[in-house]
Amino acid sequence: MNKLIAAIFFLVSSQTRAQLPDTDIFLADIKNDHGRISFGNPVNITNRKGYDNQPCFTPDSKSILFVAVPDTTQADIYKYDLQSKKITQLTNTKESEYSPNYSPDGKNISVVRVDSDAGQRFYNLPLNKIENAQLVKGTDAIGYYLWLNDSSLAMFILGDAMTLQVLNIRTHEQNLIASDIGRCLKLSPDKKSLLFVIKQNKTEWSIFKMDIVSHVMSMVIATLKDNEDFAVMKDGTFLMGSEGKLYQYKQGEDNEWKMIADFSSTLKYFYRIAISPKGDRIALVAYSGTKP
Repeated sequence: MNKLIAAIFFLVSSQTRAQLPDTDIFLADIKNDHGRISFGNPVNITNRKGYDNQPCFTPDSKSILFVAVPDTTQADIYKYDLQSKKITQLTNTKESEYSPNYSPDGKNISVVRVDSDAGQRFYNLPLNKIENAQLVKGTDAIGYYLWLNDSSLAMFILGDAMTLQVLNIRTHEQNLIASDIGRCLKLSPDKKSLLFVIKQNKTEWSIFKMDIVSHVMSMVIATLKDNEDFAVMKDGTFLMGSEGKLYQYKQGEDNEWKMIADFSSTLKYFYRIAISPKGDRIALVAYSGTKP
């Protein structure tokens, strides 16, 4: 994938943002009865035409951060309170922000910001003064990211090939880990491994895990066909969606992906998945038309 296509794919230009997919965020309860997982009926918490995407639960599991583009040109970060069901706008800038998450110390919301020069960079937004954005150096051309710990950042970097790179934000040392990766980056429940997808070719995609200290990698399982988004539950169970259905895979117990829920009658198709830190709720991003 060349840089121009990458820029288009990651919604850098205003023209591209005008063509963002129509997506909504659905929320469902998770019940775990001695390892048997079941789900409540998903409820649409954004419920409007337009782009509502990239959900991230707050550390206390009481709210969800997400990206919304209400006017087709400007992406900002919003917060949905699970109890009151109220939505609050957190950022209101001339730039667009994507991929909200919390820093490990809980003092900042981190984002990928599209700057005025169309560059995509990583910023920390202090919770006590959210307009005081702090640039993290060495993050040019970032598409997605994951905090590995308080000093290390795993980054999906745009280029002729999408690469996984790890940045030490204190020393600014940067290491190339892998090429041709997917956008989904997750931590294992014990926080010792990075989980991500490598696209070996157009049809063969697999989830890998990497020890965050040694950087030693091993393959976990091939993904469901044409799917790269997944989540991991507290017990290490992987979740992935396909054609409106939810599948699970747990190393040591499952030989292959196993369907555990069918949401196709409620939300048809979904792709991105987020699990609350408490493990009691799941957020699913539904889409219409072509899969984003």
